[in-house]
Amino acid sequence: MQQNRLYDGAFLKFLGTGGARFVMINQTRSTGGIWLGLYGYHAIIDPGPGSLVRICEAGKPFNPEDIEMIILTHKHLDHSNDINVMIEAVTHGGFKKRGTLLLPEDAALGEGRVLLSHYHSKIGCISYWQDKKMVYIPDGNIEAIKLIHHGVECYGFILRHSKLKTLGFISDTRYDEEIIRRYSDCELLVVNMTFHQIRNGIDHLAADHIALIRDIIAPKAIILNHFGKGVIEAGPEKIARNLTNDSCKVIAPFDGQEFDLEDIESNL
Repeated sequence: MQQNRLYDGAFLKFLGTGGARFVMINQTRSTGGIWLGLYGYHAIIDPGPGSLVRICEAGKPFNPEDIEMIILTHKHLDHSNDINVMIEAVTHGGFKKRGTLLLPEDAALGEGRVLLSHYHSKIGCISYWQDKKMVYIPDGNIEAIKLIHHGVECYGFILRHSKLKTLGFISDTRYDEEIIRRYSDCELLVVNMTFHQIRNGIDHLAADHIALIRDIIAPKAIILNHFGKGVIEAGPEKIARNLTNDSCKVIAPFDGQEFDLEDIESNL
């Protein structure tokens, strides 16, 4: 893929594919989140530790000051650590009131907030997640899907865009079939798979959950993300190959990998 052409098109760039505390602490995989490009409208999803550094290391044309939207699924540190520094980038050092911040209310308000209070007045718009709420972006919208994750507000979403196939993001969550079925019209899913094997009582998805999601939703492709220590030790690529079937390609990206959303089949 030609980077300049892709930057003006529609793409995902995985700044980091790591998740959970020990991968985050050791940076076995980066925890930089995902850059979403939509025809010149740029968003960063879950800017965890190292997000800004990974953007700067990516070099031209990636420029943190081009970002217009910050999407935070929940306030845990491996997702939210760089949220304030990314607001500095979006607002061009605080001198331009611009950009949109989409986040759970408990990440912005109250005792456990991760958003510094003085940034409330610097960002152009703050929008709080609500289940089924639509947030509008150029030529499309984002529909909130409420997830279940260890007592914090946590959301996934469905991205619908006039030029693209429907794209679903499933962040950290307990497996719940009713929630999963809400993604039924998605042709592409990005799913946080933190565990290799199911661990009862812990609100994270594992490889066997991905197989269930694949069979229920039947998307053309699933891109895995947010790998914990056990997934990395087992081999994310091997897990993805084992989950792939004739109708659905499952892929485990590497840090920095990019996907052209206009032509998903060719680059999977």
